[in-house]
Amino acid sequence: MTHTNFLRVERKICKPESDTSGIDSLDLCLDQEHFRSYHKDISYRYNSRGFRDDEWPEDLSNVIWCVGDSFTVGIGQPIEETWPCLLQEKIGKRCLNLGEVGCSNDTIAMRVKEICKLHSPKTIVVMWSYWSRRRINNKDVHHVKSDFGVGEDLRNFVKNYESCLNEKTIIIHSIIPKEDSFKKLPAYILKKQGIQDIISFPQLDYARDHHHFDIMTSQLVTDLMVEKINNIDNMSKYPI
Repeated sequence: MTHTNFLRVERKICKPESDTSGIDSLDLCLDQEHFRSYHKDISYRYNSRGFRDDEWPEDLSNVIWCVGDSFTVGIGQPIEETWPCLLQEKIGKRCLNLGEVGCSNDTIAMRVKEICKLHSPKTIVVMWSYWSRRRINNKDVHHVKSDFGVGEDLRNFVKNYESCLNEKTIIIHSIIPKEDSFKKLPAYILKKQGIQDIISFPQLDYARDHHHFDIMTSQLVTDLMVEKINNIDNMSKYPI
């Protein structure tokens, strides 16, 4: 069995730069009027690893790794307004964008483990995806009715979440605003499942495709991330 390299997105490597991508196009967007009236320029370019990011620096010892799905890629947004870019600007430290369109939480967890195994990172920021997605036969799929259900979705999410807690690094957890099932779970269920300290946030605006979030939401979630990172830094400097 060949090893899957989770620090690459093969289908995006050598992909030419484009001003549209997937549902961020006039034919596939959720609101054509919104798409036409969107005033900001957008281009999609990918580095040699297939991520929508600049090339990684040679020294990766002090970067922040940002892992997630298309909300992390920043579909429908200018690259400089994606949350990894805003986080980099606010915290003054290189933030690598490891977002992948359609990424399941299974793949996100595997990507986190790969980063920890190869690079001993200081900080990883995760934006978890839809619970119903799964990684099946080395591919991410959105939904399989015969296998998935609300209970199984929750168990699968908990499995992936807990597997990241076992890593010896600082991991900031957040979840996409479209995952409404997380917000609806009672607090006692979250406590029972061991789910805690996950940043959840409302969607304040829409990107050009009218599905993903735009700059106002990116600003909100990065403010919350910076606050959590600073709190952790302060605790490490002044231990009880």
